[in-house]
Amino acid sequence: MPATISTSGNIARINLAGEFDFSSQDELKQVFEKALSAAQTIHLDMQHATFIDSSVIRMFLKLNDTARKDNKSLIIINCNQRIYEIFAIGGFDQIFDIQ
Repeated sequence: MPATISTSGNIARINLAGEFDFSSQDELKQVFEKALSAAQTIHLDMQHATFIDSSVIRMFLKLNDTARKDNKSLIIINCNQRIYEIFAIGGFDQIFDIQ
């Protein structure tokens, strides 16, 4: 499975590997729900992600909104240059906490 989750204390780490598009939504939704119920802080690890499309960014926005409403945080980590450029082109680097 290209989206996996691990937890340590109050941190849930979602590891994404490969390409994510509209067809990945069901899988991502399940992983996101599990992370939200398991931890206070969610690290979305993009180190091994090679592509995301606008439908996935929309899911990230929903995850971010839900986390904030629940006084939780979403941090995108280990963004490679290609993925970071996708965020930057759309201005999403101004919305997400990308480290």
